[in-house]
Amino acid sequence: MLWTIVSKDDFGFGYAAGRKRERLYRAALTRAASWLSQTGAHPARARERARRHLAILSNYYPRQRERMEGLARALGTDVVEMATASLALASLPGTGCTNFAAVPPATSDGKVYVSWNFDLSPLFRLLLGRMPLYVRDIAGNKPYVCMGLPVLFGIGVMNGDGLCSCVNSVGCTDGGEGLTFFELNNLAMETCSTVDEAVEVWRNNPREVLPGLAMAIIMNANDIFADMSGEAVVIEHSHNHMAVERASDHGGVLASANHHQFLDRSLSGGADPVKEPLIAGSYARLARMWELLEMFRGDIDRYTARMIARDHGLNYSTLEEFGLRPDPYGERVDDATICCHPWNFFRHLRRGELVEALVEMNVARTLNSIIMDPGRCTIYITPGNPCRHQYVPVWVGDALRMEWADRAREEIDYRPEGSLRRRRRRVDMFRRPQATRASDLARSLALRAFGALDRLMSAGLVKE
Repeated sequence: MLWTIVSKDDFGFGYAAGRKRERLYRAALTRAASWLSQTGAHPARARERARRHLAILSNYYPRQRERMEGLARALGTDVVEMATASLALASLPGTGCTNFAAVPPATSDGKVYVSWNFDLSPLFRLLLGRMPLYVRDIAGNKPYVCMGLPVLFGIGVMNGDGLCSCVNSVGCTDGGEGLTFFELNNLAMETCSTVDEAVEVWRNNPREVLPGLAMAIIMNANDIFADMSGEAVVIEHSHNHMAVERASDHGGVLASANHHQFLDRSLSGGADPVKEPLIAGSYARLARMWELLEMFRGDIDRYTARMIARDHGLNYSTLEEFGLRPDPYGERVDDATICCHPWNFFRHLRRGELVEALVEMNVARTLNSIIMDPGRCTIYITPGNPCRHQYVPVWVGDALRMEWADRAREEIDYRPEGSLRRRRRRVDMFRRPQATRASDLARSLALRAFGALDRLMSAGLVKE
């Protein structure tokens, strides 16, 4: 069963999460402090920024502030520290994820599918585990399944009305303060039933964007939404600008990667492979995703969706407009496949390109592949690369109180009462809450190692 947090109010939700996963939160707070120290952030300025963010929450999203208050109470600290950690964790570097949505008439069975290849540093596996999903059920809100760490950062993937979402981190320079994309996403998932309602959340609230190109910032993201009416949208935004594209204008399909394809990059200051070579892989992944969606449009079902998520093909056509013509039979562009692997890691090492090797190892890795099938009340997830792991079906119809759950039971091919497969070997020592002194020590050493890798990687990249 998924970890489910049921609460009568928002303060109680934060408090319950903190009490249940206290060790994990303290590790996250330590990591946030380490990241702020690495980036040279002045403690007083970081806390002042957190206070401004709390004021924004009070005006636009008071429920989230209440949750932070509850978490702070559970951990014996103050809410400003919670906000400081939340903003720091949201600004960690990351360049991954290649996603798509398919709705009728692109699907052969009339269903809605949303696919998310979650590509990030293995650091996040240490923090979140191999199956990083949980259920948020707070009175007065729609229940939904979320990925992440409750309150500090989390992305809703499916709610009780069948609204589904997936995101891609993206860099841009049009920055400013507001609600982070985590908060915008959570606000949409707990209040909205349709994609049009979700779009209004983005339009009606200030959008926080952290300026950055060289290392696509997790806080900045494109967001795909799909609903049970058979529509999907992708929202691309910066602080002052946004663009919305509909699947109905593309024959029922949408794709997204780690750059702006619909929002004018001259407005957002978005990255291109000339300004930032690291983003070339995003352009290649997006081109390949569109190629596959066009190829299978009208025939997409849950099995086709899995095949697309496992793809290792290459498509460099979108790089040609920038004067880049990689050899399709030569060495791959870094981070260029939908199912992401550090293909060039050892090639970089052989050439003495240590920073490039560390970047490739840190960003070119699919931690989980998630396929959302709201019509069957199911989320399929892999505990690693989808080409190497089977999808584990997770029944969410009962936890989310979906009205069509009884009908969906007749369409699924697995036992809904079955629990997620859990590995019991010591290799799974980072799972919570069954912590031991040995697992705490191992996690601490691992986080220190990844901190060192982050510093080496950051030193070799130009920040804007």
